[in-house]
Order: sequence, then structure tokens, then C-alpha cells
Amino acid sequence: MLFIFFTILILLAVNFGIGIITRNLLKIEDHNFVLASFLGMIGITISETVFAFFFPLNSYFELFFVIAGLSGTGFFLIKEKLSQFNFKFDFWFYFFLSIIIFSASFSPYLFDHYGYYIPTISYLNEVGFVKGISNLDLLLGQTSFWHIYQAGFSHFTDPFLKINSYLLVLFLIYIYERKQYFLLILLPIFLLFVQQPSPDLPILIISLIVINELINKRESTILLYLSLFAVCIKPIVFWLPLFVIFNDFNRNKFKLKSIFPIALFGILLVLKNLWLFGFPIFPVSFPDFNLAWKPSQEMMTYSSQIGLMKSYDMKYSFEQVSRFNLIDKIYHWFTIGYKSVLNLGIIISLIIISIVALKKKNKFYYLLLICLVLKSILIISFSAQYRLFLDVYLIAIFLLIKNFSEQKAVFTTVFLSIFISVIFTFPGFIQKYNIGKRMSAFNFSQLYKPQVNSAINIYSEYKIGNFIFNVPKDPLNKNAFPVLNVYDLKLYDYYGIFPQYFGKDYKSGFFQRRLTDTEKVQLKNIISQTEKLNP
Repeated sequence: MLFIFFTILILLAVNFGIGIITRNLLKIEDHNFVLASFLGMIGITISETVFAFFFPLNSYFELFFVIAGLSGTGFFLIKEKLSQFNFKFDFWFYFFLSIIIFSASFSPYLFDHYGYYIPTISYLNEVGFVKGISNLDLLLGQTSFWHIYQAGFSHFTDPFLKINSYLLVLFLIYIYERKQYFLLILLPIFLLFVQQPSPDLPILIISLIVINELINKRESTILLYLSLFAVCIKPIVFWLPLFVIFNDFNRNKFKLKSIFPIALFGILLVLKNLWLFGFPIFPVSFPDFNLAWKPSQEMMTYSSQIGLMKSYDMKYSFEQVSRFNLIDKIYHWFTIGYKSVLNLGIIISLIIISIVALKKKNKFYYLLLICLVLKSILIISFSAQYRLFLDVYLIAIFLLIKNFSEQKAVFTTVFLSIFISVIFTFPGFIQKYNIGKRMSAFNFSQLYKPQVNSAINIYSEYKIGNFIFNVPKDPLNKNAFPVLNVYDLKLYDYYGIFPQYFGKDYKSGFFQRRLTDTEKVQLKNIISQTEKLNP
């Protein structure tokens, strides 16, 4: 906890300092600590994204941004005063701060942390962007801006990857700075994301801040930057900048200079995707520029089939799902077990937003509804997974609790926060129901540093063609770049393809080619040896 506390303090100073520098460069007039801090995060991430095309995001870059950020904060304190910000923290602020740090001190439990977040951050630290890295692991072609930002602070500022705890503290400061205490009710939900750098948390918090600012008629150029940043973190929130732009047009506030950030973020996102993934938008395989490093058609077909099957919680095979007619699709979507309740929640959330829009009879709410319905239709057409609609749930909850008093909000948040903390401390109860398998109980060592996965990393090195790679004993340990676990190997074995270097090593990039008969036997032997280590 102590280590996380110091990490949060450093990041508060660094991001705010960079934000002040960025604000002055862009000549943005906005005196809000949290929005300035977000502007700093955006400035850092854009810089890192550009640098990653040419250099690894190593400790030198981290040191540069830390010094620059602290210098920016120092310059601000000399020229201006923190007293200009509306900070009035009470006992409950420090209580919730402690709860956030306590919750963050537990070990990561989301599968994506080990299968996607760590491998992404590891390769960014070691080499920066790698051409065609999706040919090694399709997920690495995604490389969220959030993990680019995290990679830049993962050496000595935040080696335990607890960046989400800082983000939630920043959100807590926003609540008190704007006196929007009803938002406290969402803190217990967000506690589920602070153990690992999940990109879901930043898009949810950014969506809430943008919508709340616009509802309260606080107009700022930073809101457009924030919404575009959210899309680069996770493209499923494309509706947010769309809504900001529509709202500006509705109020006759849209300015031609807004095209600059739209073009900047759009070009960076597309270039990053083309270099890593081979297509402009992850995980869509069109438009196709026929780049030499695009993933094989087999892998893209597999990805789309998995996405479709996940719509039904993997209860049915692709062949079964493909035979569903419209009625079957709707019926099975609502009858796949307890997750069907979450699917029903999507419909209920849209109904709630519709009712609010009809009741308010305001273009703001109509535009919000249109953007969320458009997002829902588009996402459902690809993969109707409930986790892709977290922002829809959240906006519905936001509208429902908007008029909660401070007293009710604090009481509810205290109760739910303690409840979540107890679950983290004693996870055995929920684990009986096959939930939170990787959660670990409280350990006194957490008082000074966060828990980490205690598994020992054992790797074996192999070579197929010109590709030299590591295979871990534990399939979830994928931080020795380049690495393929046993599941990756089985997938390549099934399709008869395998990654290869364009040149002598991974710095030249990856492509996929067909395995020869000899290589197929070699791959099967590697799979057999790996399974013996961890049957």
C-alpha cells in the first residue's frame, strides 16, 4: 500500500505538470486540476506513441517524463497557486482514498492481465512497436493507448502496474473538485479494476467526466481531446467523440480548429494499427491494403468466429451459431445462464436512457441516446458480448443516480466499498461459485508493497524456421518476449501456419507462412514437451 501511495503521488505531480505544459502550448483556458492532469496523460501518450515507432519505451523515457512533469508542476507552483483549485477534502475523501489503495494492493486476477496486458507492456518496454506483431499473437496487434501510457511508467514509477489506482484517485479528486458527490456511488464498481491496467476503467471514467461536464454546460476543448483519447484506448467507445461533436453542432459551438485533434488522434491510431496489425481498425480486416505483414486469413476467420461464439458465452460451437435464425439468436442470447441477465441489462439500460430522453425533451439527451443506440447496433452485429457494453450500463446508472444527495451517496458508497474490500480480503466465498479464481486473500506484506503472482517463470527456447521463441511452463506467464504459450502453439498447429521474422530477428517484424511437413512434426513435439511440464 505504501508503494502504491508514493506511485500515486508521483503520477499526480507528473501528469499535472505535463498537463500545464501541454495546456500552455495549446493555449487552452481551463483551470481544473483533473482536466489538466488528463491533458498531461494525453500529451505523454501521444509522445510515447510517436517514439514507440522508433525506440523502446525504456527507463530513459520514463525519467524524461518524470523530470519534465515535476518541472511543470514546480513552474506552476512558482507562477500560480494550487489554491485556485476548489479542493475541500473531508474525512470521507481520505477514507475512499485508503479503500482504493487497499483494493489495488491485491494481486491481479483478470485473465487478460497475464494474456494481454503484461505481454503488451513487455514488448513495448523491450523494443517499441514491432511491425506485424499480430502475427505473433493477434491480441498484441491491439496495443491500447492505455498500455502505451502504462509502459512509459512501468520501470521505477509503477513497476507493479497499478496505474488504474492513480486513475481512480484522480476521479475521486474530480468528484470533490466539482462537488458531484453522486458519482461516489460508482467507486465500488471501479474498485474491481484497480489491481491491473485494464483499459475498461479509463474509458468508463472518461465517458462519465465528459458527459457530466457537458450536462453541466462546462464547455472545454479538453473534452474533445478526452473523448478522442478514449477511442484510442478502446475503439468501442467511438460514440463519445461523436456525441461531443454532435453536441457542439447542436449548440453552434463547433469550430474548424477541432479538426486538428480529430486528425491527430485518427492518423496516430490508424498508423499504429497498420504497423502492428496490418489493417486500419482492430480487429476488423477491412479495408485491406494487402500489407505483407497482415495476419493470415485463417487467423482472422478464427478471431471472428471466437467473437461470435463469445456472444453466447462459448456455449455453442460456431457451426451451431451460424445456423441460428434471428429468433434463435435472440432466444439463445437471453438464455445462456447467469450472463443472460447482463445481456438483458443492455436492453434495460437503453430503455432507461430512452425514458430519460423522452422525459427531459432535450436535444442533449436525444443525441446521447442516438449515439449509444448506434454503438449498440454496430457492436452487436460483430460480437454481442456484455463486456463491450459497460459504458452503456454506466451511462444508464449515471442518469438514475444523478439526483442523489451527498449524504445518500456517501452512505451507499461506504457500505458497498467495505463489501468489495471484504470480498478481496476473503475471496473464498465467491470462489465456491467459480468466480474470481485468481483472487488472493489479504497478506500483511500488502501494507508496504502490492501482491504479485507467485508463479515461477520457467521458459524453454525453441526455433522453427528463422523464428526463435520462448515457451513458458505456465501458460499465463507471457512476459519473455517473444513468447508463445501452449494454447498459441496448438492454434498454429491446427491451422498449419507459424510466425517468421522478416529479417534476422524480431526487430525486422513478423509475418505468417505455411508450415512444412518437417516443421509440423517439430511443432507437435514442442507441444508434447510443454504439456508434460504443465499437464
